[in-house]
Amino acid sequence: MSRIVEKVRGKGHPNIRATHPSTLAATVDPEVSVAGDCFLMVSADKSPSTLSEDFKNAARRRVKILGRIIVGGLEDLFECYGDPSLPFEDTRTMVFRKSRYVCSKTVGIESSKSARDIDRRIVKMLRKGAEALIELTVLE
Repeated sequence: MSRIVEKVRGKGHPNIRATHPSTLAATVDPEVSVAGDCFLMVSADKSPSTLSEDFKNAARRRVKILGRIIVGGLEDLFECYGDPSLPFEDTRTMVFRKSRYVCSKTVGIESSKSARDIDRRIVKMLRKGAEALIELTVLE
């Protein structure tokens, strides 16, 4: 079984609430409003369109994707799945969804967690602007 690992680096922001019940997201934008309650990370160094071709090709199948959110000494895990219909076109925001809905922002579907499920200690650190890493591992 080969593994393809994609690392997305960014940071938190004072407006991060992480209360959305069905999605979690990261954006390359340096700011988010409090209305963007799905966001965990701003200033991300990657978007769906800039993920590696290896990752995108692997995730365009029904494969499990393991997600690790690492902030300081804390980490939280989630699982989601790839799908043949993932376009990886958006240049700003990546979204992981509990549902099977796919759009240009979607990187994973049927996620085991949404923003509101993330360890609140991590969310507190992100609100203070902490550096963050989302590590995505495709299991083939």
